[in-house]
Amino acid sequence: MNLFYPSDFRTFSRTLPAILIALLVTLGLAMSSCQNNTRDTSQATDGTGSPSPLTSDPKIVVVQGLTMGDRACYMKLENAQGQSSEELADFNICTQSQLVDKRVRLTRTLTPISAISCQGNPECKNRETVNLITAVEVVP
Repeated sequence: MNLFYPSDFRTFSRTLPAILIALLVTLGLAMSSCQNNTRDTSQATDGTGSPSPLTSDPKIVVVQGLTMGDRACYMKLENAQGQSSEELADFNICTQSQLVDKRVRLTRTLTPISAISCQGNPECKNRETVNLITAVEVVP
């Protein structure tokens, strides 16, 4: 096909819209299948971005430990199946040492905190939004 010949150009110009439509439809289908396979970013994470084994809120967990960190309070938790995880919590929760070895219900909120890349530098402006434990309720 030589596009400099009028007859070849007319043939090409007639098929061009069909080619573009087919490309757009294919691209749209590919994008929709990718969209269905993306991870829900509202899940709780273990502080490294990977989903925590304890994301099955509203289940009750046992607080195994509280450690003050530079980005947040680190809560070591255990669920009913015996799986342990360390999750990020509000700094105020670390002051509640009476929570250790208690069964609790957690409340999480998407909250911006200092990014891992800041490495504890309080002047660093980089932020990361995580599903932070913001409230803890002791349950019988």
